[in-house]
Amino acid sequence: MPETLNNKIKVALTVLLLAFSVVFAAGNAGAQDFGGAFDGMRDSKEPIQIEADRLEVIDPQGVAMFEGNVNVVQGTTILKTSRLKVSYARQGENTGAGGNVRKIEASGKVAVRSGDQAATADSAVVNMQSKTALLSGNVTVSQGSNIVTGCKLSIDLANNSAKLEPCGGAASGGRVKMLFTPGSAK
Repeated sequence: MPETLNNKIKVALTVLLLAFSVVFAAGNAGAQDFGGAFDGMRDSKEPIQIEADRLEVIDPQGVAMFEGNVNVVQGTTILKTSRLKVSYARQGENTGAGGNVRKIEASGKVAVRSGDQAATADSAVVNMQSKTALLSGNVTVSQGSNIVTGCKLSIDLANNSAKLEPCGGAASGGRVKMLFTPGSAK
């Protein structure tokens, strides 16, 4: 694998982990301050270990796809999914606001855990250029005994804001659900 491509994949996965840490922070910030259990990933010097059944790199398209039992581990943070697609700027292309990484897509029962914080969804997309993230389908975000559930979590990473929508939409009687235990946030 060419050295520049190898470096791009490393950068992409580092940004992926950073993005998911921001997802947790934004998802939790709407109800109460859960602290910074994921803050350590932002400057982590921990190595990133990636395992998958297959890796396909399509450099002319600027895509790296990890498929089948994908596990990404950095320190105490673990991401598991069926498929992870990283879209990146190829050498010589304008990298824009998101740097080398343009978009990160995880699909097939996405689960991220670090310490007592966790998030699950059917899929997750982080768009580095628009600085947005979307978790969709059976979304659950938790810290300890505090749990938030819905169907679509939209996050504006630039403004640190989030919106959780219910399954089926409010018009059909869907509701978001939250369970908070007083005094449980650190």
